[in-house]
Amino acid sequence: MATNLPARLNKEPLIDAIFEVRFTSQIPASIILPGILYNNLDGDKKLDSLPVAQVPKNVRDADPNLRYAPLSRIDWTIFFISISDYSVLISCKYPYCGWKQFKPAIDKLIAILDESGIIDKVERYSMKYIDLIPSQEIQQKVAMINFDVSIANHKLEKEQFHLRIEIPSNDFVHAVQVVSTAQVVLHNGIQMEGLLIDIDTFVAQFNDSLKSLRKDLLDRLEAIHLANKTMFFNCLRPDALKQLEPEYE
Repeated sequence: MATNLPARLNKEPLIDAIFEVRFTSQIPASIILPGILYNNLDGDKKLDSLPVAQVPKNVRDADPNLRYAPLSRIDWTIFFISISDYSVLISCKYPYCGWKQFKPAIDKLIAILDESGIIDKVERYSMKYIDLIPSQEIQQKVAMINFDVSIANHKLEKEQFHLRIEIPSNDFVHAVQVVSTAQVVLHNGIQMEGLLIDIDTFVAQFNDSLKSLRKDLLDRLEAIHLANKTMFFNCLRPDALKQLEPEYE
């Protein structure tokens, strides 16, 4: 287990950072929240409707893949805020601005949601970080990840792989997805390819009010951020971490 975590990486692989809250509401949130958020966010902003908004609500609600799909998005300074009927998420534009800027933006978002009064219960909140390490030979990729995979008496050594596993850890569950060769297109059109490590750390079945979450939100954010960061570094072997040129404080 990683104990002394790097403060930063000189070869930063992070391509996306996302905080999401899922909830129940008596009113379709996608109708009310975009206007409330737009009016209460300062700085440059732009509101756009997304393609899923054209799908009928009864179809979205019946499909687990669409239930939390964003229907609208606010382009807000260095962030995106995406809204569905049952969730709101805030993500950072590339390149990542850093936790010192991301954390207060999350706090601001939760404050606006709480004061809107339309959210009944929070069901789940999560922090997701997605990292992409530039392409290498497949054997090098296998050697970078701290895992030992065998199936049908075959040990993974030089094959392409796509692995997903949910790992419980104290108050959190880490949904870890590792893809040997992934191709991504960032919001600014940049195309990248490499070894993808996607870690979604969440608190499921929170089942409490947004006001309760907000009361000690900053401590909760620090805890879930640290848990996610620790899991990421635990996924890497020492030689892989060395390639990213870590710095410690």
